[in-house]
Amino acid sequence: MRYWKTILIILLAVYALPVLSYIVFGTLDSNGAKDFHQFWYAGHFILRGQDPYQAFFAEENLPVRQPGLEITPSNSPLLLLVLSMFSILAWPAAKIVWLLLNLFLACLSFWLIVEKLPFPNASLDRQTKILLFLLYFDLSPTRIAIENGQTTLLVLALMLAAILLAERSWLLAGLFLGLALSKYSVSLSVALFFLFHRDFRVLVTALLSQFLGFVGLSIISGNSVSLVFAEYYYLFISLMNQRGIHLSTLIPGTRLDVIISVIMTLALALCIYFWLMRKRTYQLVDSRILDFHLLTIFMLWSLVVAYHRLYDALLLLLLMTLVFKAMIHADIWGLSLRMRAVVAWGLGIGLALLTIPARIVGFFLPGMYGLLTNEIPAMILLVFLSALMFLFHRFLFPPVLYTS
Repeated sequence: MRYWKTILIILLAVYALPVLSYIVFGTLDSNGAKDFHQFWYAGHFILRGQDPYQAFFAEENLPVRQPGLEITPSNSPLLLLVLSMFSILAWPAAKIVWLLLNLFLACLSFWLIVEKLPFPNASLDRQTKILLFLLYFDLSPTRIAIENGQTTLLVLALMLAAILLAERSWLLAGLFLGLALSKYSVSLSVALFFLFHRDFRVLVTALLSQFLGFVGLSIISGNSVSLVFAEYYYLFISLMNQRGIHLSTLIPGTRLDVIISVIMTLALALCIYFWLMRKRTYQLVDSRILDFHLLTIFMLWSLVVAYHRLYDALLLLLLMTLVFKAMIHADIWGLSLRMRAVVAWGLGIGLALLTIPARIVGFFLPGMYGLLTNEIPAMILLVFLSALMFLFHRFLFPPVLYTS
């Protein structure tokens, strides 16, 4: 096993070199950091005392706009206000600084999930950590998030900070969660996690932080809070119909995705509720391992039902870490050697499909680009969520209990 692990690490490390090169040179290219441009560009309106949402709908342009790059201010005002500091820099300097910050956040998020999120008696050895990090770094979602200059890694780090700080300072946790909620589709899972634990002080602080973001942009621009909120709401609705890795991608052109999403959400909620309440199971299992399962389930659920592009699938690091750590203790899921092999191979195949460079494949097989960036990841997420619910049930009700 160790022999094969070493071979896999070497292969992943070799692949990581062109991945890193692609990220760096892709960012330096004139079309690089195209998604970060929307925040840098919106910041220029804020620094001029204007509402970037209003400017977007009015199709107002500034001379600093870089042609061909994203200009839709897709996150809520709080994050736009924070990121407006980058607008002080010229575009080439701003995107290099953001690239370095994203690389740091990728490492920080990995460290927080693997080392700091509580999971008792499941410390990974150095070789396994290297393997896990390379799997995470080589994923197309991670590469695309950094190259495009997305805010997903920042939001992930804020979410993790909120969870880890909650017991020591509900105020700081609420502020971090509030900033993370600016990208609601990613942070929704952590908001549900705090709701599950009835940590209302953190949630109220987070929502108040978001509200103050709307107030802040209102004061800066001179528009009313209701107008800023309405602009953001219309922008939010307009983004819901785009393709991505969420459920609606698999059934386009219908409203069945809404019905199925509601049914799926209710089914998951009922399963979790009744499983935990059955003989008060939540009191019989380790709460830290339970929390890790719930956080991962909420994350997968949000990826499936809410609007997401491929880069948001880097959140799968939670699932990867859960599987790696759960495999250390056979009693967590009560899996036989054969079933453990099935789980490992299933995760490996899914991650391999999410690592394939879609642009290169699409160059030779044009029809495959959309499948590799939308439909195939959506199906993988559905399979992962279904499999995790099966494993979660085994964690709550180990097979040995059924013999009594």
